[in-house]
Amino acid sequence: MFAAFSYDLSEQLTLTLGARWYDIEVDFEGGANAQFCNGFSEDLNRFGTNLSDLYDGDGRFTFIGDCTSGGGITFTSDQSFEQVSATIAAADGYSYGRGQQGITAPNAISDAEIQGIVNATRAPDVAKADGTIGKATLAWSPTNDQMYYVTLSEGFRPGLLNRPGGAVGPNGFAVPFELQTDEMTNVEVGWKSSYLDNTLRFNGSFFFQDIESLQTTIFDPSISNLFFSDNAADAEVRGIEGDLVWLPDVDGLTVNAAFSFLDSEITRVLTPTNDVRKGDELAFAPDYQATVRIRYEWELKSGLTAHLMPHVVMSGESFSDIITINRTKMDSWVMGGLTAGVSAADWTAELFIDNISDERAELSSNFVFDRERVTYSQPRTYGLRVAYHFNR
Repeated sequence: MFAAFSYDLSEQLTLTLGARWYDIEVDFEGGANAQFCNGFSEDLNRFGTNLSDLYDGDGRFTFIGDCTSGGGITFTSDQSFEQVSATIAAADGYSYGRGQQGITAPNAISDAEIQGIVNATRAPDVAKADGTIGKATLAWSPTNDQMYYVTLSEGFRPGLLNRPGGAVGPNGFAVPFELQTDEMTNVEVGWKSSYLDNTLRFNGSFFFQDIESLQTTIFDPSISNLFFSDNAADAEVRGIEGDLVWLPDVDGLTVNAAFSFLDSEITRVLTPTNDVRKGDELAFAPDYQATVRIRYEWELKSGLTAHLMPHVVMSGESFSDIITINRTKMDSWVMGGLTAGVSAADWTAELFIDNISDERAELSSNFVFDRERVTYSQPRTYGLRVAYHFNR
């Protein structure tokens, strides 16, 4: 539920208060299976995870990780590691023995896998998140053309469950079954204003954001061959952003611009996987971004309206992830373009060229399954656009 109200403290001061109450549960149903043991026969549901069994909260878990009699054994939360180990050894000594020899194979049951079974008997039923977040804004409007404000607000993302929950990696790390919410506190001071007889509009803000228990996704084959998520770190973000529209004292000329400057930092590492480093910046958080567009229009003797519009967009370097083994560095870039055309009452025709310098700008990147994948900007592109407005 969400509610908000505003109250005028005076002709110039307005206080706005809001709150949101939430109660969220996330569950898993179904299974993740493989072709091992199945062939063309009935699906034996082996070499995978029965998610409906794992996340039912009943304190029981059926081990399905082998084709032999070692699979299909149900364990309970009151059984110790030694008891589970002995049961599997008695049911399938061959697979158990290969695991004890350090062999990595589908039919080798290691101590890490046994510990994962013990962990699975203690898995929760659902991931729960409930609470209340608030927002308060004090706005001051000294004139009809200016407004200044300060905002304190909270945000969150609900927790979730991991498919490979309970899997054990190096140094005793176990993939968490349930993630907690990550929470953000935002302090913002900004303005919305017009100047020079409304020929200049300038909006902007300074902000500080404190993030606790930041959720992130990790792919680390030394722990699990599946992605999993964890509350990886605490972080801080400081920045300034703004946008402006200016109508200079030249008929037909309009200038649009926007910018942002960010300073982000991981202040505390929570996950014990050594995949996150204190002091690193957050993902997709370039130090600066900016865009400028200038449009000039003028009337032709034929009654048509002509226009010319150059634009420039730029971005600083950034990283694709906070997980050091999964991230790539994306270089800074600058791209420009130009549009020129004519228009009448019911049609427009224009020539355009985008990415004039043919910059190979890296717009996005990821490292899914240890393979870097980069999304590049569209290469230099030029052409003719024609639009016709019917029934105008």
